[in-house]
Amino acid sequence: MEVEPPTRFAWLSIGSQGRKEQLLITDQDNILVFEDVEDENYDKTKKYFLELAEKVTKTLNKIGFEFCPAEMMASNPMWCKSLSDWNKQFNNWINTPGEKGILMCSIFFDYDLVFGDEKLVDSLTENIFKQLKNNQLFYAYLGTDALRNPPPLGFFRQFLVENDGEHKDAFDIKSRALMPLIDAARLLTLSLDVRGIQNTYNRFKKLAEIEPQNAELFDNCAEAFSLFSRFRTEEGLLNNSNGKYLNLSELSKTDKVKLKYAFQPIHEIQEVIKNRFQLTYFT
Repeated sequence: MEVEPPTRFAWLSIGSQGRKEQLLITDQDNILVFEDVEDENYDKTKKYFLELAEKVTKTLNKIGFEFCPAEMMASNPMWCKSLSDWNKQFNNWINTPGEKGILMCSIFFDYDLVFGDEKLVDSLTENIFKQLKNNQLFYAYLGTDALRNPPPLGFFRQFLVENDGEHKDAFDIKSRALMPLIDAARLLTLSLDVRGIQNTYNRFKKLAEIEPQNAELFDNCAEAFSLFSRFRTEEGLLNNSNGKYLNLSELSKTDKVKLKYAFQPIHEIQEVIKNRFQLTYFT
């Protein structure tokens, strides 16, 4: 393997790593973008970067970052592409949205430059927002996805817990509390052409600046996200886990009240999404 890369490239973290929200070490999610090259050099160039990516992902694995079970890593040929190929990939996800495409959007639209050429990332971002402009179909799909997890309290204000399986009677704080806020912040910032801010807390703070009339709600969402993240982190550190499931019996009455109070912004932000993107069939 040559020492010098054959062309410019960028290594990006995606998903929770891309949002700088991975407080507990889990698996790795990353992609590689390399500069466009002549057709006759494409295969050789991609081969170089795949070999590089394999070395990096194996090293990350050795120091504690597990391989992604779904192989969303730069060592996978699907996620090691030229800039033009990445643009085509994002264009496909945006302009022909479907269930799989929207799932990919929830991971690949949250990216952060780890190493390499920032101009390649800027070009990728520019293309994405060009495709997103006035794209009502895409926002309808993304908005529907953002509403898939309703507020986490039942009719009698009881926590909605797992009904069966290994985590029976535990509260899934990732799916029921964190993800609704993550998805809402992504959707709203994309629709308002907010660039360069991937972190959910910071996204809500930026939204509060852009829309003073909704600042209180966005600030409450930011604080709720911060609180849920703290609960998840404490659970993970206490039980040497990913912190996804809270054992409610171990929480104090005060903590339970704090959680329930923080659920209200989820309901309110989902109402905003229903109205803004005309998704009124969700009730």
